[in-house]
Amino acid sequence: MEMKKKFAEKLKYFDYALFIPFLILAFIGVVMVYSASSINLSYLTGSTMQYFIRQLIYVVMGIGITILFAQLNPRWWRSTGLLIGGWFFFMGLLIIAKFFNSAINGANGWINLKIISIQPSEFCKLYLVMFLANLFSNYNKNGGNILIRKLKMGKIFVKEWLLIAMVLTMLVMILLAPDMGGFAISFAIVIVMYLAYVNLKYWKSLLIIVSGIATIGVGAYFLQFTTFLDGTKIGYMIQRFRAVFEPFKYENSIGKQLVNSLYAISNGGILGRGIGESIQKRGYLPEPYTDFIISITAEELGAIGATVVICLLAWVILRIYLIGIRSKSTYAMFFCYGVGTFFAVETFFNIGGAIGFLPITGVTLPFISYGGSSMIVLTIALGMVMNISANQKRGTEVAVFGE
Repeated sequence: MEMKKKFAEKLKYFDYALFIPFLILAFIGVVMVYSASSINLSYLTGSTMQYFIRQLIYVVMGIGITILFAQLNPRWWRSTGLLIGGWFFFMGLLIIAKFFNSAINGANGWINLKIISIQPSEFCKLYLVMFLANLFSNYNKNGGNILIRKLKMGKIFVKEWLLIAMVLTMLVMILLAPDMGGFAISFAIVIVMYLAYVNLKYWKSLLIIVSGIATIGVGAYFLQFTTFLDGTKIGYMIQRFRAVFEPFKYENSIGKQLVNSLYAISNGGILGRGIGESIQKRGYLPEPYTDFIISITAEELGAIGATVVICLLAWVILRIYLIGIRSKSTYAMFFCYGVGTFFAVETFFNIGGAIGFLPITGVTLPFISYGGSSMIVLTIALGMVMNISANQKRGTEVAVFGE
């Protein structure tokens, strides 16, 4: 009877407004991964189920992870030992990926474990959210002065410059992979959480973010006309911007992926060609089940299907931010802002690359694209936010996470 009562209480405080959209997105993702990958797999191996089975396993794991982290006692998230040890662990993974593993698509961002490959930069995004949420909430506890010389973390005092150096070193290692998409998302997390810390008005924070994006865009536009960096890694990134500004001019070279993505979206029209009927997935778009899954979704399910996916993702992101806004705990607020930014920027980068608004960065579409590392990290983050939401409903948020 006692167990039944506890189970009923957990169900009462469970955040279905986050969990159900996640389930729908994950289901759509499994279907679209199968549709986007099956044809090319049949050409290569004669089997069509490989990525479907793997993605289904990732989704089942993700559901379990979400429920688990939504129920766990969250106090350990702020453990000083976990945060400091986590930095050494993830830095070690980034170093192994960079120097001891072969490059994939020009980047040393993966560790091949034979059974599964993991991408350390994916886990670093969530780690940075945890680290910075703890850091900024402790700053507030110590009077809110960003210039204090030492900061109390748990039972010890750590010099401020060391904590800042830890964050910057991790960002540099992600950049050196090079993983531009992972770096941009991680950097955005740092910026948004810092803006939340300094407690600017929303319109001022938005103005700073928009101004920063506009400055980068203008710089990229003029940078595309330079030629002295051609042949370097920076030159390769500049070429991606050229493809954004004039894709059809380079449709047989650097603009080929974007042009085919635009063809896929155009082919879908309003209602789509139907599941399995995509043309562009048949060798025209590389890895259509990851970077360009929104393009295949638009081609097969039409503008309506793609809009449903985007609206569900927007709902999840806005819900996470809303939980942060309602929070009475500074730590929980920072954490939700960080996770919301993580999800939002990743979605923006994937869709922006597919429609030609941004360079193609290889960033996955949350819960839709194929990938184990991405699914695990996203569902851990989602479960942790649902944990915060449950404690808000119980009225125990401050007692659990601190003020």
